[in-house]
Amino acid sequence: MSMNAAKRPRGRPSLSGPSPASDETCLDVALEAFAERGYEGASIRDIAAASGVSHGLITARFGSKQGLWMAAVDHGMSRLHQRLVAVEQAQSAQIGVEERMRTVCIRFLETVAAYPAIVQLMNVEGSRPGPRLSHIVETFFRSRSWPFATLLAEGQASGLFRPIHVSVPFTLLAHGAGALVALRPLVEAVNASLRTDPEGLSRTIEAAADMIVRGLKA
Repeated sequence: MSMNAAKRPRGRPSLSGPSPASDETCLDVALEAFAERGYEGASIRDIAAASGVSHGLITARFGSKQGLWMAAVDHGMSRLHQRLVAVEQAQSAQIGVEERMRTVCIRFLETVAAYPAIVQLMNVEGSRPGPRLSHIVETFFRSRSWPFATLLAEGQASGLFRPIHVSVPFTLLAHGAGALVALRPLVEAVNASLRTDPEGLSRTIEAAADMIVRGLKA
């Protein structure tokens, strides 16, 4: 993420000037900063500058640094959850659970490709216990119904999927297959063809989703 922001004139913004950045913009910038630099390394002042707003405005909107972190993580995880729920609700009940799981995996990876910071941040916070990790686990994984988990349970009940805890395939999806799209510079350095092939990312996502679903089958 580039934290270089255009310099703004001193004083209050002109009434005829551009409107301050939206909450969504500020939270996207904050999420990227926390993912890239970690909680300790990210600065409210730098986040405000990259968002094109004042330090005071960020504080007024989100409170403390911890409040900004929580709002940014909530924003990123909610967007991911909403997209997965939407694609699952749009699928016909006549479609088999295997194909529905594949579609959800593809949408998950497509969302991570578009907004990689949420998985990058999970890589940082997931490696150490503490209140921030507890917030992630309690707020999202234990308080929300994720299509991946419900489809896994449906497939297990029918005998199609192997009896395995959801944490195993979800971690492989998010931090295994997810790394293919969240760590693009690394993956493209290893596989240079992805830089020149416009369809390479889509094929990579579909292949990764296929491998996850086939691995689930009993």
